[in-house]
Amino acid sequence: MEQLTDEVRTVDDLATLAKLDEDTLVEQLRTRYDDDVIYTYIGDILVAVNPFRPLSIYGSDAQLLYNGKTKNEAPPHIFAVADSAYHYMAQMGADQCCIISGESGAGKTESAKYVVKQIIDLCHADEAGREVEKQILQVTPLLEGFGNAQTIMNDNSSRVGRYTELVFDPEGRVLGANISDYLLEKSRVVRQQEGEQNFHMFYYLFASPDIGKYGLQSPDEHRYLSNPDGMDTDTEEMLAEIVLAMKEVGFSEEEKDMLFTSLAAILHLGNIGFESSGLHDPAMIDSESDPVVEIVAELLQVPPGNLAKALIESVIVTGGERIEKQHSVDLAQDTRDAMAKAMYGRIFSWIVVKINELIAPTAETKKPKRTGPEKPAERHTIGILDIFGFEHFDNNSFEQFC
Repeated sequence: MEQLTDEVRTVDDLATLAKLDEDTLVEQLRTRYDDDVIYTYIGDILVAVNPFRPLSIYGSDAQLLYNGKTKNEAPPHIFAVADSAYHYMAQMGADQCCIISGESGAGKTESAKYVVKQIIDLCHADEAGREVEKQILQVTPLLEGFGNAQTIMNDNSSRVGRYTELVFDPEGRVLGANISDYLLEKSRVVRQQEGEQNFHMFYYLFASPDIGKYGLQSPDEHRYLSNPDGMDTDTEEMLAEIVLAMKEVGFSEEEKDMLFTSLAAILHLGNIGFESSGLHDPAMIDSESDPVVEIVAELLQVPPGNLAKALIESVIVTGGERIEKQHSVDLAQDTRDAMAKAMYGRIFSWIVVKINELIAPTAETKKPKRTGPEKPAERHTIGILDIFGFEHFDNNSFEQFC
């Protein structure tokens, strides 16, 4: 399809242009965007430009329009990508994967939701299938609370990659799903760039009526929390959403309290300082941090002495001999931060495991049924890969490189 706009002839598929360079690509995308056309093909690739406002192009009429259509029969749309993936899987019996990439704030997570929405609609899902879609959407606040953070580029930037795999039976009916996470930006737990924040959940925790139970008072009292006044969201409302999502996922009150207690322990852990009597002397907990060690130990239910020892020395066992090595101040600080990052990584993994227990295919569908003497019925999958958003700053670090 072609149209003439302000003397620029725009096309739905830029691969059909005789000349395609950077200037032409930008001009085409800008012209289409000015006309509220946010989707454009480049061959098999769909380019989406975030409008940063609601558009009425995702309703049931739009979903129906892209049901069973070839690429040239309807304008470019995220629903067309989902339709192509589903019908190719159903007709050819081949597993599919939709890769969603782009810079931070480009709308990748929202695009992933629309892909799931369209695929669930295409497979004529029964009540169980609709429940899968509902559950995936219900757990989103939980994943975003623990996996997203405010950055210079985006107030709700995903700091973890997510792969959502929808599982179908041979007839194309959705059976369940599985979510995998990768590259969680654990370094953010202990350090953030200027103008950025830690993961949302650390700030939401201060909206809990039980903060006194966790020994918390104000975000600005914790070394691991930068720019605490920059939170422009209603933390009480967001915490309520996350608590509700945890209930839907199956977290008991005891498990929820255990999770919040672990988060508080991480924040207190960051306030533990170290000192030494000389430049090359071993580190020890500074006197002002002794009460903090007591708080962290109580939250983690470990002896304070054991916690302090784990921070200022390491144990090496070689040839049956046990060697205790004292840490320098720098190494003790690194050990403290490594402990905090490891704890947060385990917390996030636990959340993903609990979510997968909720949305996994039922026990009857996990084992393929045999359709003949030897041949089992096949199951097929469509994966939606929401890639970590890329960033480019004047001064880039390891996180931007990854």
